[in-house]
Amino acid sequence: MKKLISIALVVLMIFALATASASALNSPYTVGKYKVSVDVEGSGSVSGSKNSVDISDPDENGNITLTATDKDGYFTKWIIDGTYEIISGDLYSPELVIKPTSDVKAVASFSVEKDYLTITVKSTGDGSAAADPTKVKKGSGDTVTLTATEKNDPFIKWELACDYEIVDGSLTSKTLVIKPLTDVNVTAVFGSDNAGTTSAGTNTGSTSPATGDYSVMMIALVLMALGLGAFAVKKIKD
Repeated sequence: MKKLISIALVVLMIFALATASASALNSPYTVGKYKVSVDVEGSGSVSGSKNSVDISDPDENGNITLTATDKDGYFTKWIIDGTYEIISGDLYSPELVIKPTSDVKAVASFSVEKDYLTITVKSTGDGSAAADPTKVKKGSGDTVTLTATEKNDPFIKWELACDYEIVDGSLTSKTLVIKPLTDVNVTAVFGSDNAGTTSAGTNTGSTSPATGDYSVMMIALVLMALGLGAFAVKKIKD
């Protein structure tokens, strides 16, 4: 009888241990940390807002901001070993926010020669402008969407200092899609759209008659009238 009781107790202990282990594995509050390390490839610097996050951290507490800063080289992209979720930015953004789901090693890669194009946007008048994205890889053929948002002034046109191809829209469209071929400096112009403003800043070659032109025309007409009058008088005398 004592032997049977001992066996039963051993079986109960094994069952209890198995149940506890299964419960711990299925718990959302797993104890531990995901480690995050950063490194550089090329000439530049890199930093992370944390070097680890608790595995059980919910939402933004489990996020890490990675920042790459150009020095003698130009930031190219992030090379990340491990599993993670991108919260904001992308692998070509110098500031990237991720949520690790394993240990992560993030390497900021820099190149000696700049292999990307930058898009710089500003505005004049009462309105705002934005570009998406603000950086594209050279030769990739990627497009950039420029968006103008009116406030108190109407949107007039885009002024671009760069080489580019228009993919969609025009220089007077609030939304313009371009394919940049060089770095882009673009200005969204807001203000009073009057008749004196040429569309998209393009000179069509046609101009309104100047005041001097009218004077010349009037003199010519007077001379023609005098000539006709003299001719008519001569005819009458004849």
